[in-house]
Amino acid sequence: MTAIVTDVKYRMALSLIRDLADHGISVVACHGEGEKAYAAASKGVSKVVALPDCRRFPEEFLERLFELCQSCGERPVILPVGAATQELLTSARGRETLKDVCGLCIPEEETLELANDKGRLAGLARRIGVPVPKEYTPVNQSDFDGLPYPVVIKPLCGEKQGLPAERRYVIARDREQAVKAYENFTFDGQPPVVQQYLSGDGYGYSVLAQDGVIYGAICHKRMREYPLTGGPSTCCQVVDGSAFEKHAENLVKALNFTGIAMIEFKVDLDGIPRLLEINPRVWGTFPLTRISGSSIGYDWYALAAGLEPERIPPALNTRMYYLLSDARRAVAGLKRGRLGEALSCLGDWLLPRAKEGIFAWRDLRPSLGYLASYLSRGLS
Repeated sequence: MTAIVTDVKYRMALSLIRDLADHGISVVACHGEGEKAYAAASKGVSKVVALPDCRRFPEEFLERLFELCQSCGERPVILPVGAATQELLTSARGRETLKDVCGLCIPEEETLELANDKGRLAGLARRIGVPVPKEYTPVNQSDFDGLPYPVVIKPLCGEKQGLPAERRYVIARDREQAVKAYENFTFDGQPPVVQQYLSGDGYGYSVLAQDGVIYGAICHKRMREYPLTGGPSTCCQVVDGSAFEKHAENLVKALNFTGIAMIEFKVDLDGIPRLLEINPRVWGTFPLTRISGSSIGYDWYALAAGLEPERIPPALNTRMYYLLSDARRAVAGLKRGRLGEALSCLGDWLLPRAKEGIFAWRDLRPSLGYLASYLSRGLS
């Protein structure tokens, strides 16, 4: 049994590699040429392969991946971690190139495009009865005068524009901020989405699905995030997802979705969960699946390989943090006089109630590699 895991420069890939190795699966770790991919140093990796950049050289990338599949001596499974890789594999040329040499559990091209388009996705949600934040459609400058600030402004698909997670939206608190964000997030003549700002708690209901049927799910609550104004989670906790389950099932069915995705919700002041977006790929807090005992990592492989998934649910109340980014969050909080929040971080780091998402004593090299990688970026 062989799994080809792409984009191992991302920290999410490491827990997936460890899950697969624990199940006796031979893992081929792929990264871009010239990239420093610390996850490739994991004990769970049997082979490391450098591939061309899939955006700049798509044909060469697919050719090398095809050759890699053929060299495995069996029919491997490809598990794409990065969004750009998955986008290429879902395309007509990607599927045509690889259809006879590997197993895949990824969305259809049309499904991926719809899920990534926040405007179209919101329209679908309304049609099937999934609540969404109120949207506004300013046409000219004067329309920004009457918006109920603050509002959230985000491009239709920030990831396609190469924006990091923390820069894929702006919380505009006045007209000037809104106009600037609107202009900056207009790409190829397509205006961004302007939504009602919801101040409630954020939740991610993440799923593994095939042909519109959910085979595994994990729901987490965002406990802390960085930057303080909103960004990727630095600490999260598994919670009961029953409030989101039906909405997720309806969305997955309507999309006829295959693959893994995080469906992001916020609960408004009336206690109503409202859909923010879908991240139809490996999500940022994916290591929580492993820490909580969920089998989603292996089950993704199993569905792609035509095997029976284990379908082990996560343990409720499992908490995970990313030490380095959580430390930045704590320092930022202290600078703003939020001592209680900093002490909460310290409690998670020192007490056994939470686990770090990357570090593992029995797989130390990639843990230290991630530390070096993070520090080399200036703690970004």
